[in-house]
Amino acid sequence: MRRALWVELRRGTAPYAALAMFGAGVWVLAAHPDDWGGRWVGLADYLRVSLLVLCPLMVCAGAWQAGRERRRDIGELIAATPRPGWHSLVAAWLAVTLAGVAGTAVAFGGAAVLVARVATYAGGDWWQRAAVGVLALAAASAGGVLVGRRVPLRVAAPIAGLATYLGLAILTYWNAAPARLSPAYDGRRMYSLVPEWVIEWQATWLVALTVLLLAVAVRRWRVALLAGGVAVAAAVPISTGPSWNRAPADPAAVELVCTSSGPEVCLTRVNAFLLGEVAAVAQPILARLDGIPGAPRRAVDHTVRPAGASVAEDADTVWLYLDFQATALGGLANAEDLRTAFRQETGWGCAYRLQGDEFDQRIHQADNMATDWLLDGSGFWAEGASAGLRELPPSAQRAWFADYLDAVGRCDVPALVRLAEQP
Repeated sequence: MRRALWVELRRGTAPYAALAMFGAGVWVLAAHPDDWGGRWVGLADYLRVSLLVLCPLMVCAGAWQAGRERRRDIGELIAATPRPGWHSLVAAWLAVTLAGVAGTAVAFGGAAVLVARVATYAGGDWWQRAAVGVLALAAASAGGVLVGRRVPLRVAAPIAGLATYLGLAILTYWNAAPARLSPAYDGRRMYSLVPEWVIEWQATWLVALTVLLLAVAVRRWRVALLAGGVAVAAAVPISTGPSWNRAPADPAAVELVCTSSGPEVCLTRVNAFLLGEVAAVAQPILARLDGIPGAPRRAVDHTVRPAGASVAEDADTVWLYLDFQATALGGLANAEDLRTAFRQETGWGCAYRLQGDEFDQRIHQADNMATDWLLDGSGFWAEGASAGLRELPPSAQRAWFADYLDAVGRCDVPALVRLAEQP
């Protein structure tokens, strides 16, 4: 068995599977580094998201490997050997699986090195989530082996891969209980803890499914019956239990880490690796607002924002959305997007609530002036709007902005019109 495995690893489909999985892994990682940069849980979740692409490739590799005997017309020769027939097929599956997992591990291992440089939170259940992803790759290659052994077509491998992709895509976006059996999901759970029973049952389901597929491929019906029973037993609690889409927050992950000097900027521990760069963007704006009645005093990661809280209720806080703000190297992806969080302080909602005769274009003019002043002339959507306001003494500028915040809070149209014309 060991010698057969070594031969398969060197001369079979395995080397090509490793290269394909490595290439696909690098491609998916490069496509959305903002999903995983700087975060261990984000990287594990992104592996699960990437199964939408990686599993179909494993199905293709397994199907192509299992169909080799038929393509070369050596089935009778293999059957004439004293070794049990299932040995060669299991060796072929194991070779493809090990090679595919190795290719994926190299790609995601490179990403892990980048994450390790800057990550500020290494807790949570990220490695368990990643382990389930590895088991999914093994199950996918077993499914390919079954197709390759049972379907006598050269195009069976690509067709099976495409069908797997479509099936996983449907399950990923299908908000129903059976969809939970899919190992691929849409991610975005880096602040929460997936219940342990979910991970354990998913691992059991995938291992049993792998054994079932291989047993059917080699016609070991007793083994298939046993594995099928275990698979069903694991699938029932997964598909009928409570949804884990609303899993409880990980208390350690959402613990706030704040700046020690200057205006307060606080990020969750998961995102704390961005604190220095985020503070460099947010603190100058907060300092500009210091002392103005009704203006915010701090900027906080939106992850800890109470559900249903309104801007008015959070007048002292600007909430920063950081989910897609990391680069592969752990830096801030787009400072300008981060600055737009302060736009909530410049009352655009008031203008959008007005209709018909109530609306006055000068309200937009006042909003643009406030935005441009607040961002110190760098708000590209309102650049230059506060030129007249900036000619006033600093105390008058701050008084204007204080009056603006008061008028916006009451959606006082006449006051906003006066402010737009004042400078």
